[in-house]
Amino acid sequence: NGTFDTLGSTAIRYLHHSYPTEEMVALYLAADVMLVTALRDGMNLVAKEYVAARTGIDGALVLSEFTGAADHLRQAVLVNPHDIDGLKDRILQAINMPEAEATRRMRAMRRQLLHNDVEHWSNGFLRVLRAGRG
Repeated sequence: NGTFDTLGSTAIRYLHHSYPTEEMVALYLAADVMLVTALRDGMNLVAKEYVAARTGIDGALVLSEFTGAADHLRQAVLVNPHDIDGLKDRILQAINMPEAEATRRMRAMRRQLLHNDVEHWSNGFLRVLRAGRG
């Protein structure tokens, strides 16, 4: 930020508290690149929320390979957050990604989210439970 900050623009903004849904959507829409760098497994719905909010099919997601979301959002720019040089490279890759590639990746991730929604997940879960009884 020290190199690229101006009074009107901050290169990187780290926000570490909760926001109302409307504000989160506005933040997702304002972010050209979303960085989710969880160090251990977890669903990280924030990554999926970012993709869901990007209805214009633009933007780029840099996602820790340790998140549960990484299993579903394979078109994200995946990264090992312990590898600082690799993380820097992946951020630059996302920032400089050609528009056609970014669009292709985001479109594929949105299709994944629309297909594998909560109803799809719960039906599969219940199917496994029923199969275990027989």
